[in-house]
Amino acid sequence: MNLAERRDITAATLERFAGKPFAFGSCDCGLLVISHLKAMGWKIRTGGTWKSALALKRFLARHGGTGAACIDSWGVPRIPPAGAIIGDIVEIDGEPPFGAFGICLGNGRILAFHEDVDSAAVIQPTTPPIAAWRT
Repeated sequence: MNLAERRDITAATLERFAGKPFAFGSCDCGLLVISHLKAMGWKIRTGGTWKSALALKRFLARHGGTGAACIDSWGVPRIPPAGAIIGDIVEIDGEPPFGAFGICLGNGRILAFHEDVDSAAVIQPTTPPIAAWRT
């Protein structure tokens, strides 16, 4: 996929999620990542849904215990966080065991739900990403 296609798909993800309030199972970072991966052409089989923090913990327990393990189980290749480009997925500091995941927009900014923001927003983390995946 070329950079123009990555940019267009990422812009559509940004338009769909930016400003939407956080809600477990209907508008959260897991669904942000799943939606973006599908838009990028990945065939994702989630194997369940969640509607609460407890249900998400159970979902994660069935899929490796963390959000990162879920992404790994879907076959998305890990890359060094410094190598992330527009459209890639990154994990940033967030509440365990959930973590916080976002989509790279460029210039160090990501689209993410984060505990410091009530809705999906474009943020610039103050620390480097923990992990990254090439979409």
